[in-house]
This record gives sequence, C-alpha cells and structure tokens, in this order.
Amino acid sequence: MKHLRTIALAMVALGTTMTGNAQNISGRITCDGVGVANVPVSDGYVVTKTDANGNYSFTSQKKNGYVFYTLPRGYEPSTSYNFKTGFWQPLTSTDVNTAETHDFVIKKVDNDDHIMIVGADSHLAKRNSDRSMYQTGWINALKKERLEAVNAGKRIYSIILGDLSWDNYWYANTYNLTNFIADQQTYGYPVALFPVIGNHDNDPGVAYTSSDKGVTTDFKSSEPWRKTVCPNYYSFNLGKVHYIVLDNIFYKNEDTGGSYSKGVVGSRNYAARVEQYQLDWLAKDLADVDVNTPIIVCEHIPTFRLNSTFIAYGGTENYTALATLLKNYKEVHFLSGHTHYNYTARPATYPNMVEHNIASICATWWWTGVTNGTNVKYQVCQDGSPAGYSYWEANGGDLKWEYRSIAGERDMQIRGYDMNKVKEFMSTNTYAVACVKKYGASVVPNYASYADNAILANVYNYDTDWKVSITEGANIKLASYRLNEFDPYHVLAFDVNRYKAALSINTGFATEKNGHMFRAYATTSNLPITIKATDHFGKVHYCTFQRPIGLSLDMVDQQVDADLGDVNVDGIVNVSDVTDLINSILGSQPAGFSKITADMNGDGEINVTDVTELINKILG
Repeated sequence: MKHLRTIALAMVALGTTMTGNAQNISGRITCDGVGVANVPVSDGYVVTKTDANGNYSFTSQKKNGYVFYTLPRGYEPSTSYNFKTGFWQPLTSTDVNTAETHDFVIKKVDNDDHIMIVGADSHLAKRNSDRSMYQTGWINALKKERLEAVNAGKRIYSIILGDLSWDNYWYANTYNLTNFIADQQTYGYPVALFPVIGNHDNDPGVAYTSSDKGVTTDFKSSEPWRKTVCPNYYSFNLGKVHYIVLDNIFYKNEDTGGSYSKGVVGSRNYAARVEQYQLDWLAKDLADVDVNTPIIVCEHIPTFRLNSTFIAYGGTENYTALATLLKNYKEVHFLSGHTHYNYTARPATYPNMVEHNIASICATWWWTGVTNGTNVKYQVCQDGSPAGYSYWEANGGDLKWEYRSIAGERDMQIRGYDMNKVKEFMSTNTYAVACVKKYGASVVPNYASYADNAILANVYNYDTDWKVSITEGANIKLASYRLNEFDPYHVLAFDVNRYKAALSINTGFATEKNGHMFRAYATTSNLPITIKATDHFGKVHYCTFQRPIGLSLDMVDQQVDADLGDVNVDGIVNVSDVTDLINSILGSQPAGFSKITADMNGDGEINVTDVTELINKILG
C-alpha cells in the first residue's frame, strides 16, 4: 500500500512538472489595467495569442532566450528595456521545466499616420571620433525629426538596419553591443528604436563549429544581441503597416589562418540567408495579416540587388523562399543596409516587391569626415550619397519615402559635376595621380575617357519612375542617360584624401560604381547647369551650379537646390524673381537671394543681362 502511494505521489509530481513544462511561459498584456485580446506572443518558434482578458501561455523550448509580442495597431509599448522599445523581455531561465511569467503594458495611441526614420550601419567602434560624429549627425537629426513630427501631431519611430557596432573592435577597443547601448542612454536617444541585427553585430570570439557547419557558431555568436539588444527576428504593427524584422546573417567566423584583431578567432565571414526556422515563424506571423496590408521587411543584407544593367536579382541564398511567403501581398517593401550605398530594385518576377537599399549613417566607416576634421557635412558613402537615412511617412496605408542627410541638408538630393574640372584635378593633383597609378583606374578612376564639357549628376535616391533632366543655361535641354559610374566626390573624399594621409587605401572602402549617375554633354564650358529630378511622388528636386566648378570637399556649398532663375529660392521662377534681381542690382539685395541661381549667363556678374535672360526664360 505504501509502495502504491509512493508511485501515486511520483505520478502527481511528474504530472505537475509536465504541466509546468507545457505552460512554461505565460503572462498578461494590458492597457490601462485592462487585458488586450488577440495580441500575438512568441518565442521565435511558437506563436500564440492573448485571450479575451489579455492572458497568454505556451510551451517554449526556450532556445532563443526571449519572449516578445507583436505590437497591435493603435498601440505603443509603455515600458522600455534599456533605451529601446519594450516589446520583449529576456527569459530568466533556460530550464524548460521552470515556469516564468512575463507581463507587458501597452498604451493606446493613434499611429495610423506616423513617421519612421530608417538608418543603417552606424558602425560605432570607439575610433575616428565616430561617437562624436554619430551624436552630431544621427542623434541630432533624430531630435530634429522628432520635434517636427510632434509639432505635426504625428507619432515617430526609428529603425537601424544592422551593424550598430563593428565586431572587429569588440575586444580590441572594448566596444561591443553593451557599450553601444550605454552610449545611447548617455546621448538620450530620442526616438523609439526597432533594431535589426547585422553581420558586424555578432560575437567574433565564437569559433567556427565544423561538426555542424557553423550552426552552433551562428546561434552562439548572436547571443549577445538576443540578450542585450532585442530578438533577432520579430514583427510589429504601426497603424495600418505590418513591419517584419529578420536576421539574414548566418555567421560562420571560419579560421582561414589570417591575422586577427584582439579577441577575434576567425575571419568573421558569413552567409546571407534567412534560416528555415525563421521562415516557419514568419508563416505563422503572416497567417492573420490581410493581403492588402502594406508590408515592410527590415533586414541587414538586401534580398534583391541590381546588376550593371540595372536588372534586379536575388541577393540572398534563399530569397525565393522568403519571396514566396510574401508574393500574395499587395505591397511589400524590403528595407536593407550593408552596402553603404543607395539603390532601389524592382524585381520583375515579384512586381509587388521593392528593395530599398539605404546608404549608411557612418558613410564610409567614418573615414571621409576625418579627412576634413569631424564635420559630418563631408561624410559621404561609397556611391557619393551623403551619410544619411530614409524618411518614411505613413498616412494610413499610403507610404512615402525620401533620402535625407544626417548633416541636415535634407533638400539636397543631387550633386552635379563639371567633368572638365574633375578630369583636371585627377590628372594634376599629386596624390590623385599617384593613387590612380598604384591601384589602377578600375579601382580609382581618372575619368580620362570623358570628352570635353561633360556633365555628371548623382541622383542619390533615384528610382526607375523618377524623371531626370539636365539643362545648360536658361533653356538648352541636354540629352542625358543613366549609367553605372564612380562618384567623383567620394573619389576625392576617401580615395585621394586617404591616400594623401597614409599613402594607401583600403580598397574594400574605395568608391563603388552606382546606378544613379547621369551623364550629358554641354555645348559650352561656362554656362550654368541645372539638374532637375522629379521623384516617385511628384516632388521636384533641383541642383544648380555655375561653371567652372572645381572638385573640392566644399563644392557642395557652390550648388543650390533651386532652378536657375529662382533667385529668391521659393521654388518658383516668376516675376517676383525679376523684382528681387533688379533690387539686388540697385543695391537692395533681398533676404534669401542666391547669386548662383541669379547669374543666368554664368559670367560671374549680376547685371541687366541676367534680368533679360530671366525674363526670356519666364516668357518661354
């Protein structure tokens, strides 16, 4: 009898353990003390929903070490973990037999109309005054955007698309993800952040595991991210938009026998793909998302890339598996970083999808600004785009976007070049000549093949539905065409200036050809040039400059975001410009007057001839 009782007690104990294991993660999601129903909750594998009272529970193998909820429409988290949005919590135990509770509090807001600021590749590593420039540029830009959003009555959020840190310096400079977070707290990071993991956010001190072809390495190397930053894949809703964050880095860190930085045990190599367990989770996540909902997928490595003939192709190993899950949705936008340059790819096979690869916050790893002090104004990416971010505006289900500089020069969408002067610089500057000779024109171009009076334009965020035109003087329309080309400003800011400083360059950071360059040939060498670009949403951008204009870092100050003749820079060329021009000649120069757009004939003087030219332009 006693023996039977012992067995019975053991079975009860076993049953209790099994029950605890079956419900080892539970909690409640509330708003103002009231449970919120139908909120998805997940550990990255299981997806469940809160009941009518906001309660949830599920069985977790506790592999990822976290639990998160998918923020429902019309809410925000009201708690924060470190400096980030508190949509998740780390688990307290790895023991699947230990039950734990995780409650969340959310608040009701109207975020159908919202702003999303999307940056990529901050690469903080406690080097090159990077943290100072990050504050001056990115943090101050966020503060400005936040103030404008609040004044407009809109909610504002942010995303960094990976490479918050730089794995090569985690141990050498004692700067890892924990240090990055501490810095954000110090800087007062002003906007709720939804982070994305990048390849440089993995622990380079985890050795490659050949026995399972790196599976263990990939999982262990992302552990610091999962413990200190947030889940490495998750989703959230803001208004009518469903956002998805994925980890598409399979971090290998194979030892190739090279010389590594302190604490680094491998080459820090990786594969670009979304693992099947994430795709399985994503299928569950999408199960209740209506096909008419705009989808924004945030990853570090682009899913689609552009070739030299501007054709989109798959950029990750298993992009088709991911695209298949999303092919029935009306509108899918992929946001990515990694490349440090801008491009937009529209894959013909998936007409509902667009890849927006966004140039970096850090430009060329914070090198270009160092060559001219720590002025973020001269930080430029490998495609010539200024260090910057993508500004997204959601008005219900309607989305708009544009590229902006961290230096605050948001209206400058174009940089133009007088190739006569670019060729002259590259053939006469001592360091430019030596740099081209050492690395070859295929790495550092000298533009020697350009005929006289060529004009080159870089339209940073160009898309195929943009319209670009180039005008010489008041009304000479030039034939222009798109090409893959090196941006001269980056050739100067990085290639030549780095060579000048060190007599060598890291060719991995050198200027890259990009597909948003346009070339035309002018009829003269001195008439002003106006480049006009009309974007996806009908917004018109200008870049006007006088010739000759040399290749220099401050050449950006000699270009105006206005049409030739718009002397008061109000966006319209009309009679008021004539009045202002005459008043200027008479000695009463009005506020906002631009000598660049007022010098209609490019002779260096503002006089009656310019008035005549301006009147003729207005009359057509």
